[in-house]
Parts: sequence; structure tokens; C-alpha cells
Amino acid sequence: MTVTEELPISIVDSLDKRKYPTPEEYNYWKSRENRTFFIAYEVDEFYNLIELSKVIIQMNMEEREIKNPKPIFIFIHSYGGDIEQANYFCDLIQSSHIPIVTIGMGVAMSAGFLIFLAGKRRYAFEHCQMLVHQGSAAFQGSAAEIEEAQKNYKKQLEGMKSYILARTDIDEKTFNKNRNKDWYLSRDELVKYKVVDKIVTSFDEIN
Repeated sequence: MTVTEELPISIVDSLDKRKYPTPEEYNYWKSRENRTFFIAYEVDEFYNLIELSKVIIQMNMEEREIKNPKPIFIFIHSYGGDIEQANYFCDLIQSSHIPIVTIGMGVAMSAGFLIFLAGKRRYAFEHCQMLVHQGSAAFQGSAAEIEEAQKNYKKQLEGMKSYILARTDIDEKTFNKNRNKDWYLSRDELVKYKVVDKIVTSFDEIN
């Protein structure tokens, strides 16, 4: 297999050889042009976030000398998934020189909720459902390995709690009260706890 064949986005040597780009090429470059991307999948072991991360890193490298770069918009429709992947992607969003705006559409739950909170500015459509919960974990291995895995998982949960409290106006008492259940945040709660900067009904309100 050649290097070109391994690339997810193929390189067009000449437009004379091929009149039209593939749908994948078109969508990729259109997203770059509009600075608009989507997390419309589960955050899982297939590492879909890695490909989006590469684009964000490339754009940051290209625009690191620009003082006030135009924002990147990430629309989120995700039921959640892997907390480790969500954590690294949240770090990436917050460390980005280019401001990254997150928009909740449909659902932003669990790991998807954490990613949403990382946005420089945060918007949600009227019927977007957001969920805070502790998730679940299964452990395998020797007794010592299971014990260490459980300790690490508890650290992750405490880290998640600290992150949510720091990025919202949710107080610790309210968080602890709801932490052991699936906490679906109502529209009023999204505004009250400053989870969102604004509930939007028009694209014109997103900036």
C-alpha cells in the first residue's frame, strides 16, 4: 500500500485528470472553508475524534501568528462514550489559539456534554437534551489490577466533577445530589447554571 492510499483524504494531482472531487474531499474542504465541523457520533474506540483533532491542530499551526483568528464551530450530536477521549479533546479545545465555539444540537450527553462544556462560547438549540452522569465501568484482570483500575476510575470521576463545577455555575451540593443518577438538564437549568451562553433559535445568534 502506498502512502497516498493510506491517507483518509486523497491528494488530487491535477484537476484535468479528474473533473470533480470525491464526496469525502468536498466535505472536508468545505468544512475547512466554513470552519464548521461535527461530532455526530459516539465517542468510542474507533478514535473518530483523532481525525478532527488533526484538523484543529493543523489550523492552529497555520494561524498561530494571527492575533484574532476566526472561530471554529463544532456542532455536537452525541450520546457520549469514552471519557479518556473526551478528556484529551477537551484539553485540545481549551488550549486552541483559535477560539472554538460549541453548539449542542439534538443531544450532548455524558462525554458529549464534557466536550460541549470546553467551548469558548456555548450555544444550544431549543430541544437539545444534555445529560450529566457518572457513566459505568467494567474491570477485568487480577485483584490488584482491578483495584488499581477502580482507583483510577474514581480519580477520573473526581476530575470530571471538578471540570464541570469550574466550567458552569453548578454548585457542589447540587452536583452531589444528582451525581448518582442520570441528570437531564432542563432548558431552564442550562441557562440557570450557565451551561450555555445562549439558547438559540436562529443561526444568526451563533457567533
